[in-house]
Amino acid sequence: MPVLGINITKVEMEKQGGIASKVEINLSPKVEEVRLGEIKTPSGKVNGIEVLFTYQIGYRPDIARASISGAVFYLPPQKEKIDEILDNWEKEKKIPPEMFAEIVNFITNEVTPLLMLISKEMRIPYPIPVPRVSIKQP
Repeated sequence: MPVLGINITKVEMEKQGGIASKVEINLSPKVEEVRLGEIKTPSGKVNGIEVLFTYQIGYRPDIARASISGAVFYLPPQKEKIDEILDNWEKEKKIPPEMFAEIVNFITNEVTPLLMLISKEMRIPYPIPVPRVSIKQP
């Protein structure tokens, strides 16, 4: 897995309204910046890509909003791709779709437990559906 770590720098969650019977939740990850990064390992320094992100959670109706910001360290499968990815970001502000998918999946896995805990404490709907048991009538 090329994503080696995450550093969460900001967490905001705000309750804005009352209770609603039906709530739509929209998760919106966004890459803010891509730059050359470095991580220290037991075998030495490793160059890779630092990706700054913002992960916003919107509720409809507007009963709450949340935002998490931070950085992940991404190591492409081929080290030669680092310069290509950085150059493409500088020119077009885009990253490869497979890199975006891997980063978003990693961020989602890392921040979901935190968002669930804060949502519970603030008494607002969870950002992802919680499994429910239902009894089927014969």
